[in-house]
Amino acid sequence: MPVIKKSDEERCCALLKGNIRKRMEADQVTDKQMGTVTGMHPATFAQKKNHPERFTYPELMQVFRRLHFPDSEILEALKCWEGGRP
Repeated sequence: MPVIKKSDEERCCALLKGNIRKRMEADQVTDKQMGTVTGMHPATFAQKKNHPERFTYPELMQVFRRLHFPDSEILEALKCWEGGRP
């Protein structure tokens, strides 16, 4: 069977999703706590965490601040938004 390669957008979203999960686990932060920080219901945050392309720019900035993302990971995520939303 042929190997199906992920698009650049899918790759960016997968990296961002992994980085959010990794940092939440490392800091022992729950969806409920992140929902409070971003001003959304915990279930909504959980959905957006699984589909990071649904985050708005301000929400994403709040996530980056709360989870102490390094500049390198922020730049990596924002490259996806370079030509518009992923």
